[in-house]
Amino acid sequence: MNKIISEKQEAINQIFEFIDDIYYQYSSSFGITDTELSILYALSEHDGEYLQSDICKEWSYSLQTIHTTIKNMEKRGLIELIRKADNKKNKYIHLTEAGRKLVDSIMMPLIAAEEEALGMLSAEEQDILLPILQKYAKALKEAVGKVERKTL
Repeated sequence: MNKIISEKQEAINQIFEFIDDIYYQYSSSFGITDTELSILYALSEHDGEYLQSDICKEWSYSLQTIHTTIKNMEKRGLIELIRKADNKKNKYIHLTEAGRKLVDSIMMPLIAAEEEALGMLSAEEQDILLPILQKYAKALKEAVGKVERKTL
């Protein structure tokens, strides 16, 4: 039997799944979803300046996933949606006081752990990691986009 997947590609996919699982386990340990964790992450840096469409575009989530998650977070009192005078069509996402407390208790330790992990790489490794990952992601998107979709 021929190997369909190269060992390198399999290892890359396993690494990405391993990283995804780290965030999934972390979010689950606090009783939130990994999508909620991503939204809290985004809002910890951009509170009040994010639209749902921004999160979809920048974090690669579907609008439906973000919309559902935001509605659930709004019901739980973690965020509020506010229209700004200059943009009456779209609502901006703001953390409530409860949301800020959650960011402080969940996100700050996570960000510190990420910085610690990144600090375990040399300065040179840090400088090449992001461009290589971006180049790979862009190339993968282009290559997958070329695949002809066939119905079964």
